[in-house]
Amino acid sequence: MIRKRFLGLLVALTAVVFSFGQGAYSFKFNEIVVSNTNGLVDEYGDRSAWIEIANTAWGTNNIRSCYLTTNRAAMDESLSVPERIKLMSLIPKGDERTNVGAQQRIVFFADGRTNMGTVHTNFILKPGEENFIALFDGNGHSLIDSITVPPMAENQSYARVYDSKTEDYVWVVLNADEVTAGGPNVGQGKVQDKIEEFKEKDPHGFAMSIMAMCIVFGCLASLYIFFRIFGAIVVYVSKLAQTGGVRFVTKQVDKAAVMAKQGMETQGVDMKVYMAVIAMALHEYDEDVHDVESNVLTFNNEEHTEWNAKGHTMREWPELFF
Repeated sequence: MIRKRFLGLLVALTAVVFSFGQGAYSFKFNEIVVSNTNGLVDEYGDRSAWIEIANTAWGTNNIRSCYLTTNRAAMDESLSVPERIKLMSLIPKGDERTNVGAQQRIVFFADGRTNMGTVHTNFILKPGEENFIALFDGNGHSLIDSITVPPMAENQSYARVYDSKTEDYVWVVLNADEVTAGGPNVGQGKVQDKIEEFKEKDPHGFAMSIMAMCIVFGCLASLYIFFRIFGAIVVYVSKLAQTGGVRFVTKQVDKAAVMAKQGMETQGVDMKVYMAVIAMALHEYDEDVHDVESNVLTFNNEEHTEWNAKGHTMREWPELFF
């Protein structure tokens, strides 16, 4: 029973950590096009400004029920959730496209036509101007990501790319021929560059094999240590529980032995204790002395009150008036 409780607690903690690590906070703005005249088209064949959001986690996450907005007033902390929701565009439920796979992307069209489907917002982006965009969690309060898009020329995009010098992601303006809606941005080949570099340094794969074996055996060693410690804790707790049970059984056995030896009169209480209790009771009785009362009530009244006269129990004759 105790082991099951510990395992249940471990599973619950793992689930909590996993939910925090793979939640909506893995979504990041990836690429934005404000003036789209010769690029991506929506499902109706129309061209409009679009916003690409990437799932940066290594697991599938759903962006449904989150909010997009271009209104800076939504950043005001003093606003209540209903007031903030009125300033934003809801990403509805029920569309499989909102279920974004690991390292995948989803594109929303900022055309102000939410009646056209799930991936259409209730706002539009203004060409030639600075545009602020924010993504809020489904609770309408927590900010997931925000970006300020600078003024750009037609069909240019503002993209999040990987900078090999700083080994971090930066925002840059890409030309029309570099726009990659739904795909990795130009310069975002971090994984491919690392793989090619590793191939050059280890053409025969010996280092890869050694690294893989070290990782596997390291994980196994970590699991061994964890379960050894976990098992020791469980055994210790079990011994504590068993000790309490043994004490209870020992007490009951001692009580039964006393009853078998002295009989049922003391109900398993040791005779010495029994006699001490009786002695204390007698001592308390002797010390607590009261006046001796006769328990008789006496009335010194010479006049007869006729309290028990039978005549008082008879009904009186009614008086007749003529």
